[in-house]
Amino acid sequence: MAQLYERSQIGKREDLADYISLVDAKDTPFVSMAPKGSKPGNTYMQWQADNFPAAVTTGTVDGTDVTSGDYQNLNSGRAVLANYVQVFRRPVRVSPLSVDVSVVAGLRDELAGMVAKGIVALKRDMESTFLSANDGQADNGTVPYLTKGMGSWVSTSGGSVPAVPAAFRTPSGSIKGGSAATSTLDESMAQDMLTSIWGQTGTYRDYDGVVSSQVKRAFTNLLFTTGTTAAATGAIAASTIRTFSREAGADAYISSVDVFEGDFGRIRLHPDAFAPNYKGYVIPMDLVEIRYSSLPEVRDLPDYGGGPARLIEAVAGLVVKNPLAFGKFDFTS
Repeated sequence: MAQLYERSQIGKREDLADYISLVDAKDTPFVSMAPKGSKPGNTYMQWQADNFPAAVTTGTVDGTDVTSGDYQNLNSGRAVLANYVQVFRRPVRVSPLSVDVSVVAGLRDELAGMVAKGIVALKRDMESTFLSANDGQADNGTVPYLTKGMGSWVSTSGGSVPAVPAAFRTPSGSIKGGSAATSTLDESMAQDMLTSIWGQTGTYRDYDGVVSSQVKRAFTNLLFTTGTTAAATGAIAASTIRTFSREAGADAYISSVDVFEGDFGRIRLHPDAFAPNYKGYVIPMDLVEIRYSSLPEVRDLPDYGGGPARLIEAVAGLVVKNPLAFGKFDFTS
């Protein structure tokens, strides 16, 4: 007598759950926090930066008149800074059969789902671009416009396209780095950076530190110290001892630094998945702008039979008003 086994059944339906699991929820803190500037009037954005002349300690002889050689041009230090806008684009399209025939588990509308993902992807593109070390670039019909990123603005060279005037390039004392971030960054390094920035601005203030995961971990390592006794000295090797800055009776283990407060400023740390590895920027947020020629928008594209299409696009450029007031963590590993 023939017997039916499950393994030989014909026409079994697949068991496909009616959901799609997406765990990637990376934030874009820089794009979210940076002020939005006015609409650019040109693809080449320009603004001015200025400084004060050095203080002098010389006096003036009583009763002397001002001569032609005494006059000073106090505006001689003013300079023009500039950057390009950049077009950010994510086009999507679905075929007619994927819309009219296919039934996809966990998704009511394939096109709407791609548009929703495209909007998030566009914002991530902008975050990654603004935090990059990209130099600017002009569109010549073959290569596109590129906006200069924070890594190029906050540097001793200032990049080359467009070039930052020498007087407004970030001082080397405001850029701290070395080899491994988790073993090199210490309290003195952060204090020295804030001291250097204060030397340019003369103000104690709050900064936003948009940092990679490695730099954030390096700040957390400031909570404890580590020591060992080496066997090579003739003593018995000791276990590693970690000394924590916490109450001995605390019932919660908290090992995190979210704010670093030094003698000349305070840095609020924001870990950013799109910051370059081992890097971080100390940013006075009122001195940056994202200038949008067009905010992120979704537009219909013509359907000539290939299926409905949408264009997700934004045009924006980064403005760093005066790089002298910024700092950077620049580690290699």
